[in-house]
Amino acid sequence: MFKRSLLTFFALLLLASVSLVSLWPLFALKDSLEPSTLLLVCCLWGAGAALSFLVALRLLISKIWVFRGTGEPATLEHLQELLLGINDTQGPVQVIRKGQRLVFTWRYHELQWCERFSRLSLNRLYELHCRFDPDTRTVLLLDRMRTADFLICPDQVKIGWLRIPLPLFRVRPRRLGTIAQYATLGPEAYQFHPREIKAPVMGTLLASGWNVRFRLF
Repeated sequence: MFKRSLLTFFALLLLASVSLVSLWPLFALKDSLEPSTLLLVCCLWGAGAALSFLVALRLLISKIWVFRGTGEPATLEHLQELLLGINDTQGPVQVIRKGQRLVFTWRYHELQWCERFSRLSLNRLYELHCRFDPDTRTVLLLDRMRTADFLICPDQVKIGWLRIPLPLFRVRPRRLGTIAQYATLGPEAYQFHPREIKAPVMGTLLASGWNVRFRLF
């Protein structure tokens, strides 16, 4: 994990350096351009740099944050059935099927958990989106976040638009656990941190022989 974090840090540093170097032609030409033209060129450079940075960041995360599964890979049907079994437990995590994806999030519609979220003053709802690639036995994990306001549980719960945060990197490969722990932990054991969803799901995927790859979008 430390090695991946270090690689990511230096890769981001390199991207920032390249972006700064690409500003040199603008500084060289600034005296020969009209103010309006210079402003337009700067805006175009900013838009291009931002887009290039996002594309490069997506590629870096996808290449660096890859984890190999262990053992004989389970079939896609068996793996998804195993993951959907979370809904049969009494824990705070639910899984929703959306087309070919599975989305893991908190059970905010249930009174017991909604009231806990309200007492803890939680204002964000985490979602883990899983996309399956049967050909390579790889699952793409995408972290998503929504604003949340637990006014009157569970009837008046306001959930905001989906947004894309940086991936949650703080998961320890040797201490991931599995989704089986949801059936054994009591309500007081949860801090409702995103890693309490991501780590067990990731651990289950790896233990089922499937690879895991983080993605930004």
